[in-house]
Amino acid sequence: MHYIKVRSLDTNKIGVLEDCDEELKRNDVVVVESEEKGEDAVRVLGISKEDSPSGLRFKFLRKATPKDMEAISKNEEESRKAFKACKDKIREQGLDMHLLKAYIPLNSKKIFFYYTAEERVDFRKLVRELARIFRKRIEMRQVGVRDAVQILGWVGLCGDLPCCMRFMEKFDSISLKDIEEQNLPLSPSKFTGPCGRLVCCMSFEKDNYAVKRILPERGSEICLDRKEGKIVEVDPIRNTISIAFEDRVREFNLEEILPKGYERALQRCCGCSGCCAKAVNSPIGYEVTTSN
Repeated sequence: MHYIKVRSLDTNKIGVLEDCDEELKRNDVVVVESEEKGEDAVRVLGISKEDSPSGLRFKFLRKATPKDMEAISKNEEESRKAFKACKDKIREQGLDMHLLKAYIPLNSKKIFFYYTAEERVDFRKLVRELARIFRKRIEMRQVGVRDAVQILGWVGLCGDLPCCMRFMEKFDSISLKDIEEQNLPLSPSKFTGPCGRLVCCMSFEKDNYAVKRILPERGSEICLDRKEGKIVEVDPIRNTISIAFEDRVREFNLEEILPKGYERALQRCCGCSGCCAKAVNSPIGYEVTTSN
């Protein structure tokens, strides 16, 4: 089964187009219907074999006509005016919020204002004044800092657009444990994105380091060919493990240490954040026999 992936014009979120029998190509603009915005426009990204991880769906209505494109352009101009007016009102009322974007859907019935704030904001007076100015229904939407970067765009640590702006469909959880697991220096500031959170691209590497989850921690004692040793380092990228014995440190290929078929265990570990497979309680937590 194939899915048509599309990107919303306001938040840059990626979803799936439903009930579409027409042939579409990348960058086509199509008119859709969504529960919150009604009739609106989205941009086609292409065909995918994967469903939407975020669960975001849009009902296809038609390809955008010249009249639709004219309305989109007009709404963009009105959105810029609404953004400026809202920002001025926020300043006048001394509200502790950071306005990100104003957006008017294709049907022009509402104006959506996206913002970030540290605490809850009482914007009832703001909404009344904006509704009086624009004669439309006003929707205030508070978003998180990662969503803010996805909406505005930015420059990542790599010097390119952030992954959330380019292709990511959902945010994965990243923690300091991921820095340690990927053998990176424990300096969170070096791995912080423009949103102030740990960079999402570390989540792309998680599966490569899953083998560490079925091995004892570094420093654990193991018995290998009736010799006691201590794990010095596990390098999943090179597929090796270094073990210190009394006389020297030896490096082994993981296939020599792990049982046959361990890849199936890794597949399960990739979807699990626990460490149930680690043997960490016994003085000699792991016993292995090799053919060497």
